[in-house]
Amino acid sequence: MRVIVLYGAEKAFGFFITRSTTLIARIRIWLAGGKIGKGFVVRGWIQMHISPTGRIRIGENVRMNSGFGNNAVGGFRRMGIWVGPEGILTIGNNVGISSSTIVCMREIVIGDDVMIGGDCKIYDTDFHSVSAKMRLSRPDPGVKTSPVTLKRASFIGGHSILLKGVTVGKEAVIGAGSVVTKNIPDAEIWGGNPAKCIGRVDIPEKKQNS
Repeated sequence: MRVIVLYGAEKAFGFFITRSTTLIARIRIWLAGGKIGKGFVVRGWIQMHISPTGRIRIGENVRMNSGFGNNAVGGFRRMGIWVGPEGILTIGNNVGISSSTIVCMREIVIGDDVMIGGDCKIYDTDFHSVSAKMRLSRPDPGVKTSPVTLKRASFIGGHSILLKGVTVGKEAVIGAGSVVTKNIPDAEIWGGNPAKCIGRVDIPEKKQNS
């Protein structure tokens, strides 16, 4: 009986925390001029920075988990979103993201029905120049950026890293712990460091033509 009562209290407390973290995230995004669709749910505290001139749009039924208690795959990492002064971050409908880091200095587009596992990292920037002389300058004039796109229903396995300029095709699958440095075609399975094709996803012919 005591276990049932404790479980019920824990569940009620979790519901209250989720409502609170969702509301706080909504307010922070709204204050930054962002747009959010219906059904947005945040479980856990999100680390967030949105530049006054950056833009963020979030579609409907988007769920974000942050922290070990909400998705153990990401370890103790929190969900983090950084949108720079020229950054445009677009997250489509029915997207699920867990304890991952998104750094958007130019443009990142996450399509509908995309799932992003725990502790993934998506960067559209190199952060630093390969030239030591440029790296030591403030600001670094050699930093390169290039848009990142995740197309509909792609799946990103936990602990993967997506680097600048890559496009992940529709319904493609990226294995856990992969480092993606080049474009991935539709319905292919990629894995490794650097990631390469290791298989294909079987898609019914009707679905392929839709």
